Amino acid sequence: MYLLVITILIIVVIITRYVYNSLNDYYIVTRVYNILEYTLLSYFFSLYISNKIVKKVLRFSPIPFIIFCVYDFIQAKESTLAFLPLIFEYLVLLIFIIYFFFEVMQATVVEPIYYKSIFWISVAFIINFSGNFFLFLYSNISFNDEIFRTHFTIIYSSVTILKNILLCIGVSRKESEKIENSMELGPDFDSFQYFNNHSK
Repeated sequence: MYLLVITILIIVVIITRYVYNSLNDYYIVTRVYNILEYTLLSYFFSLYISNKIVKKVLRFSPIPFIIFCVYDFIQAKESTLAFLPLIFEYLVLLIFIIYFFFEVMQATVVEPIYYKSIFWISVAFIINFSGNFFLFLYSNISFNDEIFRTHFTIIYSSVTILKNILLCIGVSRKESEKIENSMELGPDFDSFQYFNNHSK
């Protein structure tokens, strides 16, 4: 669902920017893109978070985000890329993804987390959010500089390519069948002690 929506929006962005060459429509579409991306990702990661309070906060967080995006659009003196909403989006989602990994470390393990698709998807977005966060932060004041735009394109493209590679790995991972027997970490932190003991 996420990939389908993002693909459609990217096509619309390319059409408005390079076919119709309409910057105003392009900036509006990118703002809609930001809202839909945040909404989909917040819902997606809420499916993997166990804490009910954090889950609810994440699921309802698109509401203040949309309000903030609308406010930023109204307050903008001229049509431009929505760097402030992007900074907010990346920071908030980065915090929730880190919290997700915190929950994973506290839980009992049946198999290494890197066997699961969610691990690669989470790592992809951690790299994307952390790699582009300061880039967008500086873009808010330096985007009109031609040298900065060149560096912006190189950094953003590199991080995006890396993110997409990791997403492809995550999507292509085949989840193993769920094992009903739970397992606790041994005193020597051997995650597979359960299987080793039961295989003898």
